Amino acid sequence: MTKNRDSKCVWLAGASVLAMGLLAPAAVAQEDGESTRTLSTVTVTTQKVEESIQDVPIAVSAFDEEALNRLQLTGGPDLVKSIPNVTFTKGNFSGYNFKIRGIGVDVVAQSGDAGVGIHQNDVPLTANRLFEAEFYDIERVEVLRGPQGTLYGRNATGGVFNLITAKPVLGEFQADAALTYGNHNTFKAKGMINVPLGDKAALRVAGSLLQRDGYVKNVVTGNDIDDRDLSSIRATFAIEPTDNLRGWVSYEHFEEDDSRLRSGKQLCKKDPGFDTFAGIAVSAADQLYTSQGCVDAPLSQSNERVNSQATLGGGLGIAAGLLNGDAFTAPVIRDLRKIESAFDPIYQADQDLITWKGEWNVTDSLLFTYLGSHNETNSHSVEDYNKIAPNVAFNDLSGIPAGISPAADLYNALFPGGVVSDPELGASNVFRTFDSSGGGSEQDSHEIRLQSDFDGPFNFNLGAIKVDFEAIDPYDNHAGYYVLSNTLTALTQFNNATGGGVFGGIVPLDSGSTDLNGLFNDTLNGDGGNYFRSLSPYRLDSTAVFGEAYFDATDSLKFTLGLRYTDDKKEQDVIPTFLFTPQAPGADPLQPQPIVGASPDNGGDGSLNTHDKETTGRLGVDWKPDFSFTDDTLIYGFYSKGYKGGGINPPQPAGAGLYDQTFKPEFVDSYEIGTKNTILDGTAQLNVTGFMYDYQDYQITQIINRSSVNVNVDAEIKGLEIEALWTPADNWLLTANLGFLDAKVVDTYGIDLIDRANGRSDLVVLKNAANYANCVVSAAGYATVLGAIDAGIGGLTAGDTAGLCLGAFAGQEAAFGLDGVTVSYTDANGNAQTATALQPFDGDAKNLDGNTMPGAPDTTVNLAAEYTLGGLGGSGWDMTIRGDYYWQAETVSRIWNTPRDQLDSWSNVNLSLLFNNEDTGWGVEVFAKNLTNEEVITGAYLTDDSSGLFTNIFLTEPALYGVTVKKAW
Repeated sequence: MTKNRDSKCVWLAGASVLAMGLLAPAAVAQEDGESTRTLSTVTVTTQKVEESIQDVPIAVSAFDEEALNRLQLTGGPDLVKSIPNVTFTKGNFSGYNFKIRGIGVDVVAQSGDAGVGIHQNDVPLTANRLFEAEFYDIERVEVLRGPQGTLYGRNATGGVFNLITAKPVLGEFQADAALTYGNHNTFKAKGMINVPLGDKAALRVAGSLLQRDGYVKNVVTGNDIDDRDLSSIRATFAIEPTDNLRGWVSYEHFEEDDSRLRSGKQLCKKDPGFDTFAGIAVSAADQLYTSQGCVDAPLSQSNERVNSQATLGGGLGIAAGLLNGDAFTAPVIRDLRKIESAFDPIYQADQDLITWKGEWNVTDSLLFTYLGSHNETNSHSVEDYNKIAPNVAFNDLSGIPAGISPAADLYNALFPGGVVSDPELGASNVFRTFDSSGGGSEQDSHEIRLQSDFDGPFNFNLGAIKVDFEAIDPYDNHAGYYVLSNTLTALTQFNNATGGGVFGGIVPLDSGSTDLNGLFNDTLNGDGGNYFRSLSPYRLDSTAVFGEAYFDATDSLKFTLGLRYTDDKKEQDVIPTFLFTPQAPGADPLQPQPIVGASPDNGGDGSLNTHDKETTGRLGVDWKPDFSFTDDTLIYGFYSKGYKGGGINPPQPAGAGLYDQTFKPEFVDSYEIGTKNTILDGTAQLNVTGFMYDYQDYQITQIINRSSVNVNVDAEIKGLEIEALWTPADNWLLTANLGFLDAKVVDTYGIDLIDRANGRSDLVVLKNAANYANCVVSAAGYATVLGAIDAGIGGLTAGDTAGLCLGAFAGQEAAFGLDGVTVSYTDANGNAQTATALQPFDGDAKNLDGNTMPGAPDTTVNLAAEYTLGGLGGSGWDMTIRGDYYWQAETVSRIWNTPRDQLDSWSNVNLSLLFNNEDTGWGVEVFAKNLTNEEVITGAYLTDDSSGLFTNIFLTEPALYGVTVKKAW
């Protein structure tokens, strides 16, 4: 084991076994006029020791800064193009989903852990900006595939991403700078300076700046949005007072303030509802409950606007007298990079990360390490909830003379000329809805390790970690998730003007909102009842001990045993969702509210708690046979058990009990075999990995009553990865990475929100007028009630079908001649159920067994070719031409696998021309990313019933090209 006691160590991480194509400069050498095209050694520290990547019995990729630049991997999302079976998409609530072998973070909750652990300098970062910022001044990026818990401080079921920053070099002055200009008026600046402070210490300062115009046009304001204005700076101080003692401390600050889009364009296949059913006319009043907003359709055919009367804001706008029906009737702009919004998005984020590490050689054979960190991060995103502009104005009743109608008089007093004055959304006579997502967090971590380097056959690596994390201060006006609409405000104003007659009491407006003429003045205090609010103040206390033992049975055969014990304690305050909620004088809606009758751990003391204690580990063997047909071969096989903690679901209305308060941990039993081979006299590498996962209690989310509710299902995953690298002739390098994946859910049932009737003609989906969720009733029962309304039987009048979802007719089947008429259905747990003709229920669940997991394409392909021509004209300049091709098969965005869930296959082509002069330190690169300008939907998020079941999409970047000039000293 090499402990890197020399801070001047030169890392040869210019290649990746799994992300081939990084070795052209090192793969070509001339010695006495004879070519030696051997591949260089790649050093990684995945197992916390320096070793060749070909000797590591783990599927791991490594990229140094030069490699990242050559592959045009500017940030985390680009890694998918160079690592097999990896995908990436942004998420709906400011987050992202980085998946390895189909496992990522499909849970939506403050308390949900990521399936892929995100680390910087081995520090686990629960909240981070690593996939928003661009890489700069790094030593390397390592990506480990497969469950882990015995090598890194935090456990993960999918794998690990670890960014290792460049550290100060003792006794040597260094500096570099790079400037980039490209299309979309892109300007980038990166630089570093390394200053020695005597022989025992050094300071390294690096920074990065990115500014560019937006990729998306807001046709309402006329501005380009989704731009970037972000910067980061990092200072690292290192000291090595003795040969046996060394350490460093680093401070990094990241900041962003621009119009980045949290989610892209809204897509919908409009559900117009129906005006007849079973030959019976449906009145205009009853038609209000017949539309879902959007129906299931492929995204390529979802080029319409949501039917606003099926949404909470639009429906309550009708109830307030502002609208008569759908507010979105104009044709939609089909361009995915054009949206309609009354104002441009707001996106702000920052992070302050302090990390420190100390190493002490206790003896020549024992190394003690301490690693600590403090991380503070904040984000704030505000954007149009629908990203489509209404074309129907609010009703104007100013033509009705005063004194004729008390209702009209009140309406005109509150909404003169049909204009609603909303304290946050401004004065407007059209429907406006916006949402705000964000919050802050703090984390402290402390980790210790003891590693051995004995001469004998036995060695070990032991560690322990403690992580304390706290998310969201409810008194921070940027914390949590809010949906604001001027129709909700209007109904609140109407309620308060009538003494609380609508909601049974006065509903407060937000105390921070005072300017009735502004347009999102961003003064929310979170205590208003005129919007939907979800707050999840969350705390994590996690401790673990872990380690691995290694036994060399022979010079070529080694056994590994790893164990981990994890203790995860999670706590989340009970702050119910708050919409149209009357408040007693002096009440504070931001304070935790104990759940009456519940135990202390289940909310009785005002907080929900989970406590998971799990023992996991891995066991395996690796063998280095002396085959005559290879230069070097490693064969390995491992069983691993991965664990990811359970969590606490987002809040729900006080006393509602609509879903479970918590969700369970998930586990992966992983069986993996692999081989790494160097062949053809050191000019080629061929690596193959096969794996099979038994995935238990996979955590996945679905919106219920405007909250992201997380549930557990089971899945099975198997796959194969083939990586090849070959330098067939001087100056040439060819690479290929292939990933094959079969990821399926098993033994699972679920109610599809966008198809609650499961395609059955004997069921009908209707809107609940109370909360704008949807329900299912029998078609026979609905037709009978319609017929009674049409005939005026039993005193029923137009609009009375609103009572069906409320259960107003349940138990009255005999009176309607439906006694004994029932429908059978399957509930969400897969159990057979029966409903009477007039009994509402959630829907008929689908059998999802065998459906594909989200974000798990069955094939990924990366091909690359690189040619280097040295000594141009005897000037000392080298020229490298490189091309990269990536292809990803079609995948799905939800486990229901409906037409709406299908995501098309896509490809990406990168080209670059690099000129480099090692003698002078100058370099020039001309580059093109996504050369064919593919417009790729990487993910899609289905909203809930009360939002109209529209879909938010997430796109890759368009074609980017430019020139980079760099200089090193």
